[in-house]
Amino acid sequence: MNGRRRAARVTLLLCLLIATVATLPALQSGCRARQRAGEGKVTLVLWHVWGGEQAKAIDNIIKRFEAAHPSIAVRPVFTRNDLATSQKFFTAVAAEAPPDVVFVDGPQVAPWAEWGALEALDSWLDAAGVREDDYFAPCWGQCAYRGHTWALTYCADPNFGFVWNKDRFREAGLDPNKPPGTIEELDKVAEVLTDRAEDGELRTIGFVPWAQYGSANSMFTWGWAFGGDFFNYDASRVTADDPRVVRALAWMISYCDKFDVRKISALEAGFGTQEQDPFYTGKMAMRCLHIGGIVDIGKYAPDLDWGVTFIPAPAVGGEQRSSWVGGWCVAIPRGSPHPDEAFELMRWMCHDPEGTSAVWQEAGLFPGVRNAPCFEGLKDKPYYKAFLDIIEACKHQRPVMPSQAYFMREMDRAVDAARFGRIPPPKSIALVCPSGSEPSWSGELRHGLEQLGVAVTDDPASADMTVVDMAGDAGPIDPGLGACVLAVTDAPDPPEGAQGYVAPPLSADELRRWWVAKRALAQASRNTQRELDLILKGSG
Repeated sequence: MNGRRRAARVTLLLCLLIATVATLPALQSGCRARQRAGEGKVTLVLWHVWGGEQAKAIDNIIKRFEAAHPSIAVRPVFTRNDLATSQKFFTAVAAEAPPDVVFVDGPQVAPWAEWGALEALDSWLDAAGVREDDYFAPCWGQCAYRGHTWALTYCADPNFGFVWNKDRFREAGLDPNKPPGTIEELDKVAEVLTDRAEDGELRTIGFVPWAQYGSANSMFTWGWAFGGDFFNYDASRVTADDPRVVRALAWMISYCDKFDVRKISALEAGFGTQEQDPFYTGKMAMRCLHIGGIVDIGKYAPDLDWGVTFIPAPAVGGEQRSSWVGGWCVAIPRGSPHPDEAFELMRWMCHDPEGTSAVWQEAGLFPGVRNAPCFEGLKDKPYYKAFLDIIEACKHQRPVMPSQAYFMREMDRAVDAARFGRIPPPKSIALVCPSGSEPSWSGELRHGLEQLGVAVTDDPASADMTVVDMAGDAGPIDPGLGACVLAVTDAPDPPEGAQGYVAPPLSADELRRWWVAKRALAQASRNTQRELDLILKGSG
């Protein structure tokens, strides 16, 4: 496996070298053209990712920058760039003909820095008085890697607002002004808001946990809401199988059992976009919403009666008011022809009161800096005020590590494998009761496991996993109980030595879901850790 990976990396490097040689004359010619244009007035080349209305916004923002900086001109160039498409940028850097400034997605900052494609900003930041405390913590955090800062956040996306269709609530006899605040409340309300036809097919659904801007983003959202984390920065270890994250995925796939994943997929096949968005049409009564959805609702569903609040979290052991930040950043490529002027453009767009106001007024995007003047005006705008509350309480950004794109793909695979039943239940479990007597729910558990074809034994050494009834016992777990231990406990935190925990009573279906979630996320952790270690070893 590692040999194939190394061969693939060598092939990729050779392709990049060929592309560099082939494009070198054109790229160098473009660099010389920029230098000639800069005589008497510096012209910056800005590579951006925006099309449509956002491209027009970039043009207007640049005009305002140029008006405030008469000695600097900016030439915006649309350049495709995302977690999977960055070859043109790396070719330009390798050819020593990069743009002056480049937009970089938050999760790309660490890999681009690791691979030597960006300039560290520390000296410019110090000279300009730009400080970490000026920014929302995750907005600064996504730009910091290995003790240096490599970018500044241009737009901060509070991920996410939890929205509900008030008309659907009224139709179901629910209070339209009382959204669910906990996972337990969400589950109950989702059932009430789901409408089934006589043949059992779904006409509408209350909520779909994994349909929040993709499986990976859904996993991040609920993993943090359940109190989990995905990366240990001190040890550089991927922790997607954190017990709380596993608990979140097990909850997500409980909706596959409640509503039948095949019937949910059939309903989703009829979902549309714009006016036919399922939230607008009432086919999905609740969902997570990106801040850009405020404009979309005003455009495509202006009569929709809806509300927005923080996403629900478990009543016990969850992280209340949980959220995370996404969004685009701006960086200086290694070898930028005009790095001082490039930093001034970055600073103006991402930190300066005039510049951040321009970004809000022209593009409708939240700045990453805390004291941006535009925030004062949002306090009287109900929907935007809710998103401001969310970003002010935000604690998380996606793990800052160079294997982020790979991790996103692994998370997608893990969620999809879990919800579509690609992981079989364990063949056997050991049931251990330190108190000496089995709990009242053990009989039903044994019967359910028998229906699933899972054997129950008293010997942890011979079982795929061990279930420990922790009633009245705070732990820790005996290490001799094996490497896959599920604790049944009312405690808000997993007992020491347990790989997972659930509240009693434990059912066979709940055990199966936990096992599936654990296996899927453990695989994602192992694969991403292997990729991360290869990257760090290659860089070192």
